Amino acid sequence: MLCLILLLERPVHAAEPEYQVKAAMLANFALFVEWPATAYSAPDSPFVACVIGPDPFGPYLKTELGERIGSHPTQVRELRTPQEAHGCHLVFISKSEQSSVDQVLGQLRVGSALIVSDVRDTGQFCRKGGMIALKTEGGKVRFDLNADAAAKSGLKINSKLKRLARSTDCGEGR
Repeated sequence: MLCLILLLERPVHAAEPEYQVKAAMLANFALFVEWPATAYSAPDSPFVACVIGPDPFGPYLKTELGERIGSHPTQVRELRTPQEAHGCHLVFISKSEQSSVDQVLGQLRVGSALIVSDVRDTGQFCRKGGMIALKTEGGKVRFDLNADAAAKSGLKINSKLKRLARSTDCGEGR
């Protein structure tokens, strides 16, 4: 929890690229979300983090996720299309997908993946079922949470993560 708080309060500097900070946030999100048992085919199945669109993270996401999330070894996949997201536990939609975010989210609604993005239009992202919207403001990376969408997908968001979000209605109430 302390690491997540410190991460959210750190400004983004040139020596610490924005996507390194965002990768660390994704790794922390994975620690504060509980997936339904049906999300894994076996107790030692991998935790799969997927990126739709060009991967802005480089090596950061794999490094930040580490070797394991709980009892699950980690994997990172770069996807060309949302249809390839079957088996993903966390899906990050790249900024480059802003123009097709409605279609991408429509195809991701099936399953229990935590859907995160940093697209410009967070309202659209949230209305269409996005779960965590990342925003860089004043040199700091913040996030809004769509708790309803996560719950509908069978995900349990830890109350500590909810308290750290700028909002739990993904900015819709602002």
